[in-house]
Amino acid sequence: MIDLQAGRILSTPRASLIYFPINGLISILSLGDATPNFEVSMVGREGMYGIPFALGLKSTEFHASVLYPGRAWSISTAAFRTELNQNKGLQLVLNRYINIVIEQLYSTCRCIKFHTLSERLAKWLLMSQDRSNAQEFSITQETLASLLGVRRVGITAAATQLRSNGIIEYSRGHVTILNRKHLEKQACSCYIDETKLYTKTL
Repeated sequence: MIDLQAGRILSTPRASLIYFPINGLISILSLGDATPNFEVSMVGREGMYGIPFALGLKSTEFHASVLYPGRAWSISTAAFRTELNQNKGLQLVLNRYINIVIEQLYSTCRCIKFHTLSERLAKWLLMSQDRSNAQEFSITQETLASLLGVRRVGITAAATQLRSNGIIEYSRGHVTILNRKHLEKQACSCYIDETKLYTKTL
């Protein structure tokens, strides 16, 4: 078991470990020379980081950064692949999880195209809470803007609306979810769809 410190880079495009978070949150980011890092997925207690390496790939165009601190189990890629080749049950679970990740990526593409920033922010906060099991988060508006691929002014407006409705408290880079039920009503339908997918598949 290892400690996950906020801001720690778990892997560059090459990695030798696979991670299974117990708590905290890992953000999987795209790498672009001319554009800021953009979050393509997040991993918490529901999943694992290291799918490309578990499948035998030597590199990936993404990297993982710890967004919220916590703890995780880790295993070498070689040891995991050895067990995977011998354990059909593990193969089945991994295949199901990969399917979830793929469906989540499809959902993210639709969400960016068709849903408002306020809906996307509400969804992101809910997913963060589900995966980290935390009511409070330390995250700046600049970080949120980068993760969601938008300008900071948009995050400011969306967060202000949620705060004025008594749904969240947001001050100096600290977010507290005050009313989860109302936050769910503010989120786009993608959140419920993805939650149902996890329940059905795993």
